[in-house]
Amino acid sequence: MFETLEAGSAAAPLFWMELFDLRVHASRDSRGCRNMSDAVAAFNDFASQASRLAEVPPCDTGEAVG
Repeated sequence: MFETLEAGSAAAPLFWMELFDLRVHASRDSRGCRNMSDAVAAFNDFASQASRLAEVPPCDTGEAVG
C-alpha cells in the first residue's frame, strides 16, 4: 500500500494498493482507493487473485522467471 503523491487533492485516491508477484518480480494488479470500502473490496479481489496464482506452477504463468 502506498500513499499517492496527490493525496491532498480531492480527486486523487487516498492510497494505492498493489498485488505484487514475487515469482516473476512484477505487479499483477493495482488499484487506487478513496475510502476503506474501496480498500476492502480491493483486498478481497487481490486475495482471490493471489490464491489463484498460488495454484499455478511458476513455469505456467506465461512469464519468464528471472
